[in-house]
Amino acid sequence: MRPLLISVAIVAMLVASLGHAPAARAATPVKVAIIVGPVGEELTPVYISLAEAAATAAETRGATVAEAFSPDATAENVLRAVEGANVVVYFGHGVGSPNPYSDLPNPATTNGWGLNGPKAKGHADSWKDGSLAYYGEAWIAQHAKPAPGWVMIYSNACYAPGAGEGFDDPATEEVAAHRVAAYSRAPLADLAASAYFATDFFEGAADLLGTLLDQPDLPYGEVFAAEPRYDAGGVVALANPLVEGTQTWLQKSPYFEGKADYWYAFAGDPAASLSGAATGVAAIASTAPVPPLAAVDGLVTGKASSYSETAGWEGQATVALPVELGGGSPAGEPVYVLVCADRCVTLPVVDSCPCYVGTLDQRVANLSLEAWREVTDLPIEEGLVQVEVYLDPVQAPPGDRPAA
Repeated sequence: MRPLLISVAIVAMLVASLGHAPAARAATPVKVAIIVGPVGEELTPVYISLAEAAATAAETRGATVAEAFSPDATAENVLRAVEGANVVVYFGHGVGSPNPYSDLPNPATTNGWGLNGPKAKGHADSWKDGSLAYYGEAWIAQHAKPAPGWVMIYSNACYAPGAGEGFDDPATEEVAAHRVAAYSRAPLADLAASAYFATDFFEGAADLLGTLLDQPDLPYGEVFAAEPRYDAGGVVALANPLVEGTQTWLQKSPYFEGKADYWYAFAGDPAASLSGAATGVAAIASTAPVPPLAAVDGLVTGKASSYSETAGWEGQATVALPVELGGGSPAGEPVYVLVCADRCVTLPVVDSCPCYVGTLDQRVANLSLEAWREVTDLPIEEGLVQVEVYLDPVQAPPGDRPAA
């Protein structure tokens, strides 16, 4: 596996120089650990400048800061900095999953930190020659000892907020959600973190630290929304499939050169806060309501996703429904329903889908690729589309009813 590229958004930082004014100190001083892994001789100094902005944001608010910056970001130095930390901030290469390099992620190297390796050479970042070493989620869970209820912040690390690398197409919602869930698993499930944030925004880590320390009682959901580039219209909240009782929040919005991708993310309990985080992840419980999965006068509304096809119905426009709505393989002639998005199309129900029923990621239908193209102009890569499903097509709006 070749070394991963840094997030494309970092290029914008080469010419930017913004400061943060000192603010009121938090009521309780905290320890902040800041890590900068090697990302090459040219860009590591840029990452260090971003880390120094984060350190200033913490120190001016009364926090103590422990630094482990390349070329001294060795495993030993990083663990020493992280010990007892209430907030850990990491800048550097990221390797998450799914990625273009491996179908089976290795927990020894993925979803963690890229640090100066055993053969470190300044800020060189080649895993082949040992100047860079990836320490994955398994290593972090085994060796790191932050404070209970700590907060993990990833800054400008590929995959951590959902977006991939510069050469990648923008992530789908499903891919982004999996990446954030996988990256947040070790902090939340294994090390009693109370929150996980990931940002590709310029000085996004400094902004998050400032809000966390200025307002330690502020719920994490409001901390997330306080980011200057927060876009409520681009945020989706999902159940975290890898950490029970937690959520993942994904923001898809335009950023570097107007490219829309998942640059910003959160995982944890949005109602928790830094000041009340001593009990850690054990106290997390989702309070967001799960949308009802029930027909009202034969109509169900919600999100639909896509799948390739059902055996025996290859290349045809079909729909799979949750069993709660009558989904299943037809024994004879299939039942037809009307599905409306940009257009209304009558589709045969030929399969069932789990569709995340009972979770915040619940869908009401799964469209074959051909059905997706017939009902909406959204690209399939969009991942989800809002639909109306008329279980009894006769109850469809006038003009959209299927022919008798």
